[in-house]
Amino acid sequence: MQWSEYTTAERLKALRGGMTQEGLAQRAKVSVGVVKKLEQGGTASLPSLLSIADALETDIAVLFGQQAPRRAMAVGERAALRLVSAATHDAAIGIPSDVEPGTTAELREAVIRADAAYWAGRYTELGALLAQLLPEARARWDAAGTAEREAAGGVLVDVFQTAGMAANVWGARDLAYAALTYGRQIAGLIGDDLRDAHLAATTSWVNLRDGRTSQGFALAAAQAVRIEPRMSEQDADRWSVYGQLVTNAAVAASRGGAPDDTAREYLSQAHAVAARLSSEHARGGHAQPYGPMYTATQAMSVAVALGDVSQALELMDTTKLDDELVPLATRARYGLDVAQIHVEVGRGEAAAGQLEEVCRMAPEWVRHQVLPGVIIARLAGAVPVKRLRKLADAAGVPLGVQDRAAATADGTSVPGTWSR
Repeated sequence: MQWSEYTTAERLKALRGGMTQEGLAQRAKVSVGVVKKLEQGGTASLPSLLSIADALETDIAVLFGQQAPRRAMAVGERAALRLVSAATHDAAIGIPSDVEPGTTAELREAVIRADAAYWAGRYTELGALLAQLLPEARARWDAAGTAEREAAGGVLVDVFQTAGMAANVWGARDLAYAALTYGRQIAGLIGDDLRDAHLAATTSWVNLRDGRTSQGFALAAAQAVRIEPRMSEQDADRWSVYGQLVTNAAVAASRGGAPDDTAREYLSQAHAVAARLSSEHARGGHAQPYGPMYTATQAMSVAVALGDVSQALELMDTTKLDDELVPLATRARYGLDVAQIHVEVGRGEAAAGQLEEVCRMAPEWVRHQVLPGVIIARLAGAVPVKRLRKLADAAGVPLGVQDRAAATADGTSVPGTWSR
């Protein structure tokens, strides 16, 4: 079951975990009667609900099922998100800052560092970089003369793209959409259709994380048609962005955005583009490198989504990822898909080992992902409870999920599972 399918009473019990009703009431500064009433299907005033959500270290959207729970962000990441949010909107509006911007070349180097921090899962560092980059890139754009305007605009577009990717990981979807839209506006002003399409590819990925698979498919498919290279085209940047779009269309289709056959058709195109590139290549050295290895990771994702276990097992045996060419976040995501396939075929120990490896290699990244909670819930009964709890703690799975999985492992009947 999805988190939204539970009642508010069930969600409150799961979030409360091992805390008693009395303990929650005391922490929230409400009466025990209010907590009991909610857990019996009753209602409470908005101030009481807000107090209870705060006591559970979550928000009211989680309590009402509009957003799935996850472990609270680290203090540094919360501060980074606030700074990036303010800087993103200020840069879009053009609010003057007293910062003396670096040169376009210097800012380009800073963008590369921010991009590297994103892919390595160094999110606090990323937030600090973006908070400085956004106002400086905007100031450089505002001050740029005719000769420099396109290059300065390109830097600003890429900063908005990185900010959108960061916001997406942090779960701040509205900020992600806003940053990417701001970037597309600048790309339009400088006439950079390739950057515009690249931002659209990232937006389609945000659609996927937001559960809007049909919108993600439609956007990626339309943009792919718009920028499809001619067969004689030699521009690796254009082929890379085009490959991202057809791959995103395949992934979105496999997750319900379009018929299964459509997913396979787009995946076939993705493989053809990757073969043409022959090696991993990122447009302008920015964002996700595209090539045969990345396409293999997404083929695994599509196979998992379509329930094609035999294809997924074949990919698991044949896919080899180069740590130097494939970013950490991409390798970690592939690792989660491998763990999920192990679960599907009843290899509980292998699945647990794979998830442990992902948690070890990308400890910050994994805390922001949906799939670990699904895998851990399905591992209940297949691995010892102690190991399950350790996995859940490393992956940032909420206490309520840990308790449900442990209860199942102990033989208690727990209806269904839910994914974060």
